[in-house]
Amino acid sequence: MPRMSEPPHTEEPPFHDLIGARRRESAHGRAVYDLTVGPQHLNRRGVAHGGVVSALLDMALGTAVVSAILPEEWCGTMQLSVQFREPVLPGAIVAEGRMARRGRTAAFAEGEVRDARGTILATAHGVWTIWPSRPPAPRPRPAQASGQ
Repeated sequence: MPRMSEPPHTEEPPFHDLIGARRRESAHGRAVYDLTVGPQHLNRRGVAHGGVVSALLDMALGTAVVSAILPEEWCGTMQLSVQFREPVLPGAIVAEGRMARRGRTAAFAEGEVRDARGTILATAHGVWTIWPSRPPAPRPRPAQASGQ
């Protein structure tokens, strides 16, 4: 059984700041994020864009996995499925993610987004690839000559 640990990275990625997500807690295969849905998150119909809700769930589930793997291990989202149950209206929402199962090269996570009353607005489940160490950075593609 792998040792549970806090993630080695304590700073949030800039994308979290971009959408306004705040990590409330993360440890032992569980993570919680808060977001106040505002006008910048809404689609033309006045509800939160599905991409905002999906991104918040990806953060919560992914952080739950990161909180449960070894510090030298790395992971990345392989598959994420989101089910939208209710419209996400402006106001406070909370996303909780939990690592449900860990294998040698993959982890399975699940979670939900709730409003201030505790109503489940969306659920998600996904799979994260686990590498024993940080994968090498992709090589830059050679520049193409103009006209090609």
